[in-house]
Amino acid sequence: MVKQRPRINVKPEDTDGTYSNLVLVAFSRAEFVMDFARMMPGASAASLKSRVIMSPHAAKALAEQLSKQVEAYEKKNGALADSREQSAIGFNTPGNED
Repeated sequence: MVKQRPRINVKPEDTDGTYSNLVLVAFSRAEFVMDFARMMPGASAASLKSRVIMSPHAAKALAEQLSKQVEAYEKKNGALADSREQSAIGFNTPGNED
């Protein structure tokens, strides 16, 4: 049996999305909490843009889908560099020039 993708109603004002360059993940026995934030050059702290809370099963399904999508992206566009080799979120700040 093939699962159908759920239909999602999207309001026009939500179609722009929200940019995030930092994600912090925490979990309890019952849920995963993902804080999507934006860190700007020179800022002392990131700004929370969205908090997503999901069940462990949904979080695992998300991780699997992200893995598949990154693999497809790399097949089409070439391998991504290991993010641990990049400076913090790609910003060059004084004393952090690479």
